[in-house]
Amino acid sequence: MMSLALRFGTVTSIQEALWGVFPRLPSITIRLGLQNRLGNQTTTDERLQELKEKIEESGGEAPFMIDNGTILKAVPKKKLSRARRRKKLYAPGNKQVHPINNIVRCSACGSVKRSHFMCMNCFAEIKTFLKSLKRKNGIIKDTVNPQSDLNPLDERVIYPGKFETEHERQLKAKEWVPKREKPMPYNSTQVRHHKVHPKKGKVMVELE
Repeated sequence: MMSLALRFGTVTSIQEALWGVFPRLPSITIRLGLQNRLGNQTTTDERLQELKEKIEESGGEAPFMIDNGTILKAVPKKKLSRARRRKKLYAPGNKQVHPINNIVRCSACGSVKRSHFMCMNCFAEIKTFLKSLKRKNGIIKDTVNPQSDLNPLDERVIYPGKFETEHERQLKAKEWVPKREKPMPYNSTQVRHHKVHPKKGKVMVELE
């Protein structure tokens, strides 16, 4: 620092001295001709504006279709036919199967549905509720089987069903399946093992 102060005696601050040591780089400026033209024509996509409003309404949380920076799309539930697959691959752009981008959640039940379409989950719940209400009020009457209170003997005579032979009954009882005998319980006093004698060699010893 002392050498810099002696060398640049007229410079009062060290910062100005350092700026004097290093060479100055030329500034680069790029002017775009379309800047003035596009400055007055700022347009925003309606879908982005709608997404912004949804994020603001949900308290800053991103919608469910945006997960880890990626946009989730619907997955087909059934296998596409060959004609549909070929059409999706090789048909012209205006005839191809377009992806469904209007996937939202139902505000009532929370299940996934297409926007501006009826929620099938809510529709099924309403249908079952109305059907049970009609059944309760007597509008819908369940058909009663007239022979539901038959005697078991009469039912066996009226509906004899399949006749089983003696052989089929034996097979159903599974008496022909060989059963393995249960092993004897382990007893350490009745174990036979071999001991190696240093002089006699291998000797069998039976414990009582």
